[in-house]
Amino acid sequence: MPAKTVKLPQDTIVQMLKALPEDVLQDIFWKTFTETDSAPLTEDERVRLSIAEKEFEKGDTVNWNDLR
Repeated sequence: MPAKTVKLPQDTIVQMLKALPEDVLQDIFWKTFTETDSAPLTEDERVRLSIAEKEFEKGDTVNWNDLR
Protein backbone atom coordinates (compact mmCIF):
# COMPACT_ATOMS: atom_id res chain seq x y z
CA MET A 1 0.00 0.00 0.00
CA PRO A 2 1.51 3.38 -0.99
CA ALA A 3 2.23 5.96 1.69
CA LYS A 4 -0.14 8.89 1.90
CA THR A 5 1.23 12.42 2.26
CA VAL A 6 -0.69 14.97 4.29
CA LYS A 7 0.49 18.56 4.65
CA LEU A 8 -0.02 20.14 8.08
CA PRO A 9 1.36 23.36 9.49
CA GLN A 10 4.23 22.80 11.92
CA ASP A 11 2.34 24.52 14.75
CA THR A 12 -0.53 22.07 14.34
CA ILE A 13 1.79 19.08 14.54
CA VAL A 14 3.53 20.44 17.65
CA GLN A 15 0.19 21.10 19.38
CA MET A 16 -1.01 17.59 18.51
CA LEU A 17 2.17 16.08 19.94
CA LYS A 18 1.96 18.19 23.11
CA ALA A 19 -1.54 16.85 23.74
CA LEU A 20 -0.29 13.24 23.91
CA PRO A 21 0.67 11.47 27.13
CA GLU A 22 4.44 11.42 27.67
CA ASP A 23 4.77 7.63 27.27
CA VAL A 24 3.02 7.76 23.89
CA LEU A 25 5.16 10.71 22.83
CA GLN A 26 8.36 8.88 23.80
CA ASP A 27 7.23 5.84 21.82
CA ILE A 28 6.56 7.96 18.73
CA PHE A 29 9.95 9.67 18.95
CA TRP A 30 11.72 6.35 19.53
CA LYS A 31 10.09 4.74 16.48
CA THR A 32 10.62 7.86 14.35
CA PHE A 33 14.21 8.77 15.15
CA THR A 34 15.85 5.53 16.26
CA GLU A 35 17.40 3.07 13.88
CA THR A 36 18.86 -0.27 14.81
CA ASP A 37 22.48 -0.45 13.81
CA SER A 38 24.93 -2.94 15.26
CA ALA A 39 27.97 -1.44 13.51
CA PRO A 40 30.60 0.19 15.75
CA LEU A 41 30.51 3.98 15.95
CA THR A 42 32.75 5.85 13.55
CA GLU A 43 35.21 8.37 14.94
CA ASP A 44 32.94 11.19 13.73
CA GLU A 45 29.95 9.61 15.49
CA ARG A 46 31.96 9.27 18.71
CA VAL A 47 32.92 12.95 18.59
CA ARG A 48 29.34 14.06 17.89
CA LEU A 49 27.99 11.85 20.69
CA SER A 50 30.53 13.26 23.13
CA ILE A 51 29.58 16.83 22.17
CA ALA A 52 25.87 16.02 22.53
CA GLU A 53 26.39 14.45 25.97
CA LYS A 54 28.31 17.51 27.17
CA GLU A 55 25.59 19.85 25.86
CA PHE A 56 22.95 17.76 27.61
CA GLU A 57 24.88 17.82 30.91
CA LYS A 58 25.15 21.64 30.67
CA GLY A 59 21.44 21.95 29.87
CA ASP A 60 22.11 23.23 26.34
CA THR A 61 19.10 21.47 24.89
CA VAL A 62 15.82 22.58 23.37
CA ASN A 63 13.03 22.69 25.94
CA TRP A 64 9.94 20.95 24.63
CA ASN A 65 7.73 23.72 26.06
CA ASP A 66 9.63 26.35 24.09
CA LEU A 67 8.64 24.87 20.73
CA ARG A 68 5.94 26.80 18.96
